[in-house]
Amino acid sequence: MRVSILLFLSCFFINAFAQTTAVTPIDIEIQKADVLFICKKYNSAATFYKKIYTKVKDEEQQATINFKIAESYRLSNNFKQAFEWYEKLINTKYPDPKILYSYGLLLKNYERYGDAARQFSDYLFEIPNDVAAKREVEACKISGDWKLNPLKFSVENVKSLNTAYSDYAPFLSDGKMFWSSSRTEATGNIIFEWTGQKCADIFQSNINENSFGTISKPSGLINSNFNEGVAWVDSTNTTMYFTQCNGSDGKGMNCKIYVSYKQNNQWSIAQVLPFCSDSFSVGHPAFTADMKRLYFASNMPGSLGEKDIYYINHNPLTGKWGVPVNLGSNVNTTEDDMFPAVHPDGKIYFASKGHFGMGGLDLFYSIDSVGGFTKAINLKSPINSGADDFGITFSGHQTESQKPFAYFTSNREGGLGDDDIYSLSVKPFIFLVKGRVINREDETPISNADVFALMANMPLKIIKTDAKGNFVSELALNQNIELSAAKEKFFKSVSLAVSSQNIKADTTIELTLYLNPIPDQAVEFTLQGIYYDLDKADIRPEAARVLDSMVLILKNNPTITIELASHTDSRADEGYNLKLSQRRAQSCVDYLLKKGIAKPRLTAVGYGESKLINDCADGVECNEDQHQENRRTTFRVLSTDYKGR
Repeated sequence: MRVSILLFLSCFFINAFAQTTAVTPIDIEIQKADVLFICKKYNSAATFYKKIYTKVKDEEQQATINFKIAESYRLSNNFKQAFEWYEKLINTKYPDPKILYSYGLLLKNYERYGDAARQFSDYLFEIPNDVAAKREVEACKISGDWKLNPLKFSVENVKSLNTAYSDYAPFLSDGKMFWSSSRTEATGNIIFEWTGQKCADIFQSNINENSFGTISKPSGLINSNFNEGVAWVDSTNTTMYFTQCNGSDGKGMNCKIYVSYKQNNQWSIAQVLPFCSDSFSVGHPAFTADMKRLYFASNMPGSLGEKDIYYINHNPLTGKWGVPVNLGSNVNTTEDDMFPAVHPDGKIYFASKGHFGMGGLDLFYSIDSVGGFTKAINLKSPINSGADDFGITFSGHQTESQKPFAYFTSNREGGLGDDDIYSLSVKPFIFLVKGRVINREDETPISNADVFALMANMPLKIIKTDAKGNFVSELALNQNIELSAAKEKFFKSVSLAVSSQNIKADTTIELTLYLNPIPDQAVEFTLQGIYYDLDKADIRPEAARVLDSMVLILKNNPTITIELASHTDSRADEGYNLKLSQRRAQSCVDYLLKKGIAKPRLTAVGYGESKLINDCADGVECNEDQHQENRRTTFRVLSTDYKGR
């Protein structure tokens, strides 16, 4: 949602069919959807393209629509939907190699750096001299290293401030937190077509010892029916600079910075700053402490890329403004460089898509030194992630107190909504779990498996394995945690316990989780150790222990259904053996039912002597051990998609 705060939103209608060829109704629908896409109304564009997709019959045209759906979702930060459509697209014959590059960017968002690097490499095979793709291949390697070796910071979701919608760009001033949000309480009912959420408003909350009070909107004339956000407020809480897009009537074509003053506890009608223009966008204000220099982001003429960071000198006594100055190529790139923030020590922090990053927007800093700004430094993991990380504000200098010294925005996995506000503090120690997920059958690594971290049976997080089956995650201190792995077509692994109690130094635990492939329905397994007294069907104590292991498997894998079968030897009447085996199979099922396994997941079948595994049929002389081989209980998987009733 924050992208609305700085983008040039002017749109125009492209008459793509002003030619002699006949125009079909589908052509017109595609044209309408294309206009929405060009206008950056990505959420609406995706909806239109999806309706068209089901109508198009031509395979090549359908693949093109598929790509535009996937891109619309990716550009609106709906990564889940984007991933589904890219997975569908990547298996088509779509000819444009651009899909490999865009899919690689999406995989970076999911921190699947090995998979992403392969997509970029495949793209480079088609477009060998693409500088951006070469940079991304290197960035994937570096990002993987940063993820494996995170810095000693604690990143926590500030749940009291966040909603299911976009909450972003926090700013601290004089005991108050200001931020932007598209939550349901935002003014008006206009839906912003980029994201499908409401237009953003500025919200505020008092902060006391890192605890936040009641959330409200600033009193007065700040918020409108359209997009307001990314505010900067002076230390006395009486002057606010903020970004406004679309104008108060919604007809504006750009974003501009406005200033408002608090009078009688009410914010006055905001006034646009004089260096803003109808021809380009200006936003994301950030002053130095003395208010003599304002940093901002803009796509004004002279920018190196999509949006660049500038500064402009300001005389707080006379109100006079200087001339905008571009921070230069050490800070700005050919892509988006936005959300400047000034640290108390003078460093300039900002978010960028153009420097080496972990995916999406990453946070960087630069220092204003003699001769220009220094080369941007990435803040690395865990501050940055594969998602968008941006809009940082500082509550003071970094200390070892474990209290938050900064707050920033991220749409990383595990949040409450779209963009969320996170706190940043120094942690005394790091507790890391590193490991691999392996196929027990052939010892091969399993990529894209889910590793579950649970505490007292409550989920803490889900970690994905990379292309080599590796995973790494930082876990909370002073906890007893269980780790297990799962992937489609495999039985879930057994749980391994790790403890971060009483950690006195940085600690790394390494482990391996094994997954057994779920066998085909035709494959039958013998449950060793299930025996019955002569002519009986009762479960003996040693058999109960074997069935308890089956209970564990079924509870760990709640989507599978099984057949439990009993077999006899041939030393009795065939009809008698069939009935006896059915009773024995049912006794196993009854035992599992008493242990809480749902009845629809269990099928009891008695095969009698019809499936002997050796030659001990009627009339063949065999010893007791050979007959015992035939007296067995087996199971096989019937389905893997049980959803409960």
